[in-house]
Amino acid sequence: MMVYRLKCAQGHLYDEWFRSSAEYDEMKEAGTLVCKECGDTNVVKAIMAPSVAGAKVSEPAPAPAGGMCGMGGCAGGMCGLPG
Repeated sequence: MMVYRLKCAQGHLYDEWFRSSAEYDEMKEAGTLVCKECGDTNVVKAIMAPSVAGAKVSEPAPAPAGGMCGMGGCAGGMCGLPG
């Protein structure tokens, strides 16, 4: 089983389960995909972020001390890296 995020022409987003990607393709070709909110049959796959098991949401890493290169003694970006 797999889940796709679907979007109708009216902009409604919803998730739908399929046995395979081939099942989605068959239903799309047959026109049997239907928006659960408005009944629109003009439905496509929406962009989805991948789901990673065990992934933790974290803050971005802090910038290194002493400039981007970490060498210290930054001379205002003379090396080409932002200071």
